[in-house]
Amino acid sequence: MLNNHQHNVLSILLMRFDVEPSEGIKIAQKWLQEHSQENWGTILRLLKSNNLTLVNRELKPVTKFLSSDQPKIVHKYRGVEILTQSTKVTAKQSNQLPDKKRRYRGVEY
Repeated sequence: MLNNHQHNVLSILLMRFDVEPSEGIKIAQKWLQEHSQENWGTILRLLKSNNLTLVNRELKPVTKFLSSDQPKIVHKYRGVEILTQSTKVTAKQSNQLPDKKRRYRGVEY
């Protein structure tokens, strides 16, 4: 019989990663063997806070990329791969952008 934490973990694995409960139990137990001091409640907390993800049918911690290490984003559009890099506009840059004038029925705003 599953307790409440186990049931919630298996529900998250099913909804997010499309993992059947029988396989989800094996995945979670493998993670618990590697982290002997942790329990099902820890897995639940980490999954809810998006600090754990499923990679090759193993639970792995989510790694954060530094801004210089951000991966390049590849979009596929009709069989053509378009390589783009995500850019963030800082407050300094946004102040330097020219303001766009809007026009409605001949009146500029």
